[in-house]
Amino acid sequence: MSAPRESSPAPADWVRGPVADLFSSYVATAALSAAHQLGILDRLAEDGQAPFGNGGDESVSDTVVRAVHRTLHWARVVEVKDNEVVIPGALFAEAYAARGYFYWLVKGCGELFSIAPDVALTERRTGDFYHRDMRAVAVGSRLIGDEEVEPLFDRILADPPVGKVADLGCGSGQRLIRILGNHPGATGVGVDISAAAVQLAGESVESAGLTDRITLLQGDVLDLEPRPEFADVDTVTCVFMGHDFWPYDSCVRTLRRLRTAFPASRRLFICDVVRTSELPGPDTTVFTLGFEAVHALMGDYLPTLDQWQEAFRESGWECRTVLPTTVPPHGYLFELTPAAD
Repeated sequence: MSAPRESSPAPADWVRGPVADLFSSYVATAALSAAHQLGILDRLAEDGQAPFGNGGDESVSDTVVRAVHRTLHWARVVEVKDNEVVIPGALFAEAYAARGYFYWLVKGCGELFSIAPDVALTERRTGDFYHRDMRAVAVGSRLIGDEEVEPLFDRILADPPVGKVADLGCGSGQRLIRILGNHPGATGVGVDISAAAVQLAGESVESAGLTDRITLLQGDVLDLEPRPEFADVDTVTCVFMGHDFWPYDSCVRTLRRLRTAFPASRRLFICDVVRTSELPGPDTTVFTLGFEAVHALMGDYLPTLDQWQEAFRESGWECRTVLPTTVPPHGYLFELTPAAD
């Protein structure tokens, strides 16, 4: 019988340093998403400090809250003082601004990464082969758009004023609520394929006291038919779901169908993130890797800017304005009008 081998010490070049940081960053990403949903980030932003644990709130686990805070301390998002108090850390402002991206990625789409080896198999990529939390996707998308996209909409929709707006993929309903707040005489209709998103939007609309001005419908934007609620819509908006129109033939068909479904529409606004072509590197922007990886796992085609322009021309829409966005990176807002037949 041979003598047992002596265990070798772990090589120091990977138990600490860049590879170890990759592992810890995954945990920190999940902690940041959890901190948003638990209200920890909002509390720190408003009050400037929070208890290290649950502060006596027995509705949440003291152990879990401490683990979240310890992880975010490592990430320099928060700073733990004397194991009693948590204050914003060196990276808190940036992390707070980016919280929607983390929530979209972890809570909305996180399951996709855990099953990536399974969904990579061709035989598995049929039917409903993955799951996303669409309520979280809607909340994350709203936070992502709040910084730049929504103010951009406010400016571009100001003239001519909106009479009736349809928001495709309405998510949380906040865009419709804000547009109607800016246009007191306007009405709106929201369409989303997700029952969870429609429920969330319904709660938001009711809270805003706009149930008499906003109609919410569950439906597939790719397969809309004319209906009475659409007949007098003059403005159509579609934010962060235009890539669902693709691939190309499907996109052209959907864009043509929108002209039929909304016969009185004067303007169609599509805002979406386009696919990058360069390899990722040190300057790769937030969201880019996650956005492209998630849609690759789901089997969704992401178009480039040039491919969007080609689809507009073939489908009978004239692209009047193209406005790039910094947040989210590689985003564009297209203003379209029906081309002359």
